[in-house]
Amino acid sequence: MKNHLYVNKRTAWLFALVLGSTCLNANSQQLDSLKATPLFAPGMSQSNPFLTSSTGPLVSSSISGTTIAKTPVPNVTNALYGRLQGLIVRQNSGEPGYDAATLNIRGLGTYDNSDLVICVDGFITTSSYFQYLSPSEIESITVLKDPASLAAFGMKGANGVLWIVTKRGTISKPQIQFNLVTGLQQALRINKPYGSYDYARLYNQAISNDNYALNNNTFVWSPKYTDAQLQAYQNGTAPSVDWYAETLKKYGRYQNANLSFTGGDQVSKYAVILDYMKQTGLYNVPTSATTSNAQIQRFNLRTNLDFKFFKIFEARVDLGGRIEDRQYPNYNGPKLWRNLASYPSNIYQVRDGNTQNWSGTSLFPDNPVASLLALGRIATHDRTLQANFNLKENLDFITPGLSIGQAISFNTWTRNTLGRTASYARFNNGVNTTTDKATDIASIGSSPTNQYNWQQITLNAAYKRSVGKHALSADLNYFLSDYMLDWNINASGLNTGNNIFYHYQNLGGQFQYSYDDKYLLALSAGYSGSDNYAPGNRWAFYPALSLGWVVSKEDFLAQNKAITFLKVRASAGQSGFDQSNQGRYLYQQYFTGSGTYYTGNNGLNGNSGIAPSYAANPEIRAERNTGYNVGVDLQLWNKLSLTADGFFNKRTGIVTVDYTLPGVFGANPPYRNLGIVSNKGFELALNFTDKVGDVKYHLNAMTLYAHNQVKQMGEVAPVNAFSRLTGQRIQTTLGLQAVGFYDVTDFNADGTLKSGIAQPTFGSVQPGDIRYKDTDGNGKVDLNDVSPMKYTSLPEWTYAFDAGLSYKSFDFSVLLQGAAHRSVNLLNTDQAVAFVDNTNVYPSAGQAWAYYPDQGIDTRATATYPRFTTKANMNNYLNSTFWMKNGSFLRVRNIEIGYTLPSQLLHKIHLENVRIYVNATNPFTWSYLSKHYNIDPETISGYAGLKTYNTGITLSF
Repeated sequence: MKNHLYVNKRTAWLFALVLGSTCLNANSQQLDSLKATPLFAPGMSQSNPFLTSSTGPLVSSSISGTTIAKTPVPNVTNALYGRLQGLIVRQNSGEPGYDAATLNIRGLGTYDNSDLVICVDGFITTSSYFQYLSPSEIESITVLKDPASLAAFGMKGANGVLWIVTKRGTISKPQIQFNLVTGLQQALRINKPYGSYDYARLYNQAISNDNYALNNNTFVWSPKYTDAQLQAYQNGTAPSVDWYAETLKKYGRYQNANLSFTGGDQVSKYAVILDYMKQTGLYNVPTSATTSNAQIQRFNLRTNLDFKFFKIFEARVDLGGRIEDRQYPNYNGPKLWRNLASYPSNIYQVRDGNTQNWSGTSLFPDNPVASLLALGRIATHDRTLQANFNLKENLDFITPGLSIGQAISFNTWTRNTLGRTASYARFNNGVNTTTDKATDIASIGSSPTNQYNWQQITLNAAYKRSVGKHALSADLNYFLSDYMLDWNINASGLNTGNNIFYHYQNLGGQFQYSYDDKYLLALSAGYSGSDNYAPGNRWAFYPALSLGWVVSKEDFLAQNKAITFLKVRASAGQSGFDQSNQGRYLYQQYFTGSGTYYTGNNGLNGNSGIAPSYAANPEIRAERNTGYNVGVDLQLWNKLSLTADGFFNKRTGIVTVDYTLPGVFGANPPYRNLGIVSNKGFELALNFTDKVGDVKYHLNAMTLYAHNQVKQMGEVAPVNAFSRLTGQRIQTTLGLQAVGFYDVTDFNADGTLKSGIAQPTFGSVQPGDIRYKDTDGNGKVDLNDVSPMKYTSLPEWTYAFDAGLSYKSFDFSVLLQGAAHRSVNLLNTDQAVAFVDNTNVYPSAGQAWAYYPDQGIDTRATATYPRFTTKANMNNYLNSTFWMKNGSFLRVRNIEIGYTLPSQLLHKIHLENVRIYVNATNPFTWSYLSKHYNIDPETISGYAGLKTYNTGITLSF
């Protein structure tokens, strides 16, 4: 059975002929009065796609590349905080080359794949291609979120779309601009564990607590570390290694320089942009032939050309190429940071005192310093190219406003890996403690690692016409996509692997009508086909409708001096998404190895058996979103503007394992389109701009509230209704309700709990353990008592404040961004579990429950952490309200002050503009987690998030 969608040449040529003869378009300059919303669909190339024009009926959010450049960061996703209304940005890591933020539009609408679709110059790209675009290349970024604008994307629109347009030439004399920025980067927050003295002091409590049962259920002080050993840790005569200080340095470096050439005339225009960026990490290791800091350097070259010829033709050639070189120590980065967090400071010195070899033991084999200096280095070399070729025919000689167009895009990426590696022997007190042997550095050469190849074709046509007070436009776009990638970077889920070809088609269209620029109508639709589904289920239709009313053009408001603009709008539409994290081709039956059966007469031979991976479902199809949006755009006194939107989305057909089938089904259950999620909320944006004398200033504020709820997910009914995930937020954590700690008075002399106290089922407990609520009141605490925790890691509220002012040649701006209704589970951090599995202990555990009155230790009334133990303790480290903490925060994302040199001086040296500036990225943060746990609220573990202090200069010729 074929798994792919194909279009033969005859069909493609026939479709092009039909479009050329029947579909309509127009030159936008002929219809200034309409200002119609352009069609956004894969393959369409809009040079200025702002949907919030005065008469457009849809809603979107846009930002210019100039604004993005105000936040100098290596990865452009980290410059989007608080800049685009409706876009939620979440930092994951600060590691050079792997620091991309997670992007979501208006929250989450599915518990399956929530990835955005990203289009650069009208063609779909990977997120990695977008992430390392330079702001100097970007003209604008637009968030498409209105259901009517997403319908034209068909099966690619349900999660929202990020629409990026790169810079083009303009009709002007040749212009040259040079930008240079250099900065120092520091960790936002390094949460260090206790040193050796406090580690040993508290370890004595843990060992003594572990002997509670052996001492007839009484607390008897039985320390491991003597007073002399504690004194040695205090005075520095025993090992007390600050692994963070030994491994990290105070700052890394960031540099970015770009040079752009633009210009053109009526016949041709050009934009050529060269960009270089380098970022070095925080590791305290030199970059040499055998070692390397974490670093990335990027070379970007973009050439965008526009041509007009023979009166009817317009051609565009867009070439965007990039080289990325990454280097790292030959050791897994996340594992290194886990070792820094978990290796106690008293295990050994960095170097073995007897042999001066690298220290290490079988229990703690990977000396963090040696991991950087003794294992060599690994490097990757990436090459990326997006080449777009567009041709448009203006057919005004047939009828004014008619045009057709064709475009093709080639997007390729390859990666090579090379390195120089070695190993080292581990010693402790003069003894070789592991089987590792020291080896000389050896080259592993350069070898191909990964690649992808993406080809896209589009045929489009449009028509615009204005007659009196009537204005209309129509657009139609056909899109074909063939994507191929290596099996080892294929998507997650079943049946991916060698199924490396992705085929997709879409027919998108939009019709708009306006009467007197007051009454607005837009109809749009997408008809999509994906090879993920069986014939008969591959294609789906997604319609949409949008209405608008420019109230301020009515006679009763036309002369109003206060209300200078007022528009109300509403839209409804559908879109889909065809890429599920559950897997591909779920309508086909795949098999997996299962067990062994034996055959043979003279002897038995084992043979591998097979069994169905799951029960195939021939009816599987793409999930569908039905969305509604109502909004208002208001401007008062030409100074204060307000945009407000309310939205509701209902996602149906989410691919889900059907666990509701009875056990007698006899096979792994099928995947079905049974999931349903609702997502609703509102957006509000305010902007005030004014001038007082020579002082110009602006104040902006925006907020987003998005609340989702799982309506159906094929959940097996739990014992108690309050344990259901159905009806809760996506990614909700189930946990127990903590009600304090067990006290010595809660136990009988034999160590059992007194009558009337609910019995936990997670192993034996003793004083100092976390006590949980018996939610169902059956006299015992077990996993049937779990209930949903209040919030998830995805904030329900995001907000931002932006202010700026300029006075003569000086300018100042500041951007603050925050999040609320967000929780963080401390069990997902490195500091939650103390001592168990030979881990570390952090200051947040410094007030652990302890009761040794003879030693002057009694924290029962003030304890904020359960009793210490070195043994596995399931009871204390279950998901519960004890570990769920407030993850809300407010952060200064960017603050900048600049000075522009006087034009009189510049003219003398043949310069048009020179501006120098200093700025800081992420310099200040306010959060509960930072205050009480010394944890950054966004990067709670692993490579630390970064703050940057920059200086820069911009010159224009």
